[in-house]
Amino acid sequence: MGARRERRLLETAAPMMQPGETPEVIAMAKVGSLRKVLGRHVALAAATAVLSGGTMFSITTQRELYLLLTDRQLLFFEADAYTGGPGKALFGVPRTHVAITEPKRGILVKFELYIHGSDQAMTLSMPPFPPSLRKKGLELTGRLARVQPAVS
Repeated sequence: MGARRERRLLETAAPMMQPGETPEVIAMAKVGSLRKVLGRHVALAAATAVLSGGTMFSITTQRELYLLLTDRQLLFFEADAYTGGPGKALFGVPRTHVAITEPKRGILVKFELYIHGSDQAMTLSMPPFPPSLRKKGLELTGRLARVQPAVS
């Protein structure tokens, strides 16, 4: 993520931050399971093709978020659909209320994010390219508390 995008995200985050709060890491993540997105895509593509007589197609993608970890909280921002840069602020969670499962490393770095008080986990994956985004994602996961995954 370039310096201009980081600066823009920090400007958007300023009203959500407390006096003296220090930003630590800015990372990008994709929300949800790629397998689930692809499953929905196949159904949506088939329905679109049938309804349009084969003249249209559909594309689905995972939702992208920017994450800002400060010394006090984890802030979530949507990624702008047109520019790819940081969009509007979504919400913030005190850092003490956030924990992740041990990240699984492969092409993507995947983990589940748990927020204290919520019974559902958010599946996140860090993009492998460019390498700077992957590095920031690994830095973020290294600074968050760990939790054992829920057994289903």
